[in-house]
Amino acid sequence: MLCRALFGAAAVVLAAAACPARAGMLAQVIPAKLNLTVRPGEPVTRDVVVTNQGDVPVVVRPRWSDLLVDGAGNLTLLPPGSIPASLVGMVRIDPLQFSLQPGESGVVHVTLTLPPDGPPTRWGVLLSEVRPAVATQCRLGPRIAGQLGTTIYLSNVPPDRIHAEMIALEAACLGTDSIAVRVGLRNAGERHFYASGQVSLSDSSGTVLRSGSIPTGVVLPGVTRLFTWTGEAGLPAGRYKLTATLDSGEPELLVGESWIDWRVTPGGLERVATAQPARP
Repeated sequence: MLCRALFGAAAVVLAAAACPARAGMLAQVIPAKLNLTVRPGEPVTRDVVVTNQGDVPVVVRPRWSDLLVDGAGNLTLLPPGSIPASLVGMVRIDPLQFSLQPGESGVVHVTLTLPPDGPPTRWGVLLSEVRPAVATQCRLGPRIAGQLGTTIYLSNVPPDRIHAEMIALEAACLGTDSIAVRVGLRNAGERHFYASGQVSLSDSSGTVLRSGSIPTGVVLPGVTRLFTWTGEAGLPAGRYKLTATLDSGEPELLVGESWIDWRVTPGGLERVATAQPARP
């Protein structure tokens, strides 16, 4: 798969320096993601739990970071105030530092306030830096450290006002036996949403010959996100129906269809496939 999330359901840190074998550091943060619908000007507080799952004491230092997500789903951490939808100056974190013994958990209180003006949806990441409470004596390599992320989306737009549009569906050959399917999904609304789905290749009789899943990814307001699925094709030359079905959280699924010509030539495999799918 080409699309991967930066933060999983349970973010974990495993780090090591160029030192002799010693106790390891392992930590977890819950939740890894928060989607909050709020009223402008009214503060909302949520708790983020950091757990020391390792066997050494650690120090946790929470801080705020902006998050940039491009059309391919790549995520970049930026200093607060770097993007128009930043929550800089609208986030209060408490405490700013605490210690955890092995097996112990600590709570970070995050208070956010969406202003009455500006973008109606804003987002960022609470980063919890985890370091050993006692610095290593080894002078080789970097100090052991890691960062756990909780992505937070804040919006005054209700979830039922999501507006997703599938604007492109295409396929390309990868070598002689694999295929890459790309689906373009545009967020024409003012609230972020998550999308996932399925793609399939079928013959003229409607029999599905190949299928796969598109992993869940976020689509930010005003952004066109490109979802990609790659899989084994191994099909004989012929004409096949490509179907993409995406769930964006709206009452109706988004469905796009395209016919592709799968041709074998002396120089290898060729294909022709481009379409502008529409909502059913």
